[in-house]
Amino acid sequence: MKLLKRKKSAVITEKPMEVDRKDVRLKIDKSSDFYKQIQMVHLKQEDLIQLRRLKPLVENNIQGIVNQFYKNLEHESSLMDIIEDNSSIERLKQTLTVHIQEMFNGQIDDAFLEKRLKIANIHFRIGLEPKWYMCAFQDLLFSLMKLINNHTESKEDFYLAIDATRKY
Repeated sequence: MKLLKRKKSAVITEKPMEVDRKDVRLKIDKSSDFYKQIQMVHLKQEDLIQLRRLKPLVENNIQGIVNQFYKNLEHESSLMDIIEDNSSIERLKQTLTVHIQEMFNGQIDDAFLEKRLKIANIHFRIGLEPKWYMCAFQDLLFSLMKLINNHTESKEDFYLAIDATRKY
């Protein structure tokens, strides 16, 4: 996949991160619900390779992605109340930064999924309604789509990158 870096009117090509199959891992207990979910969204090792290739792009733009995510939450006062009652924007920005970066590591195993389950349980415990989680996730996906669109050379590269990203 070729990545482009756009600056005003100039287009500068960047060499995409080279990823070997041994650099990615999809290892889940086949008797788990997680395994069923991965099967349902058709997540494959090739998707993890695509995500790993995007890692430098995401890391270079992570601050803007995270800032947009929390700026969007300001539209719903109940979400800000939940944050203020249970944490802080700055602390959650740090957590989300790590979470997003880990999405592009190309590593999914039981430990990775247990960490996500812990976060989901915290969201449930503090009263975060699924409708708000889904809206926030869609905004995050939209930010990633815009970023990828601005840095991919072809429709095919864009599709492959978005297809892998949406499975997360």
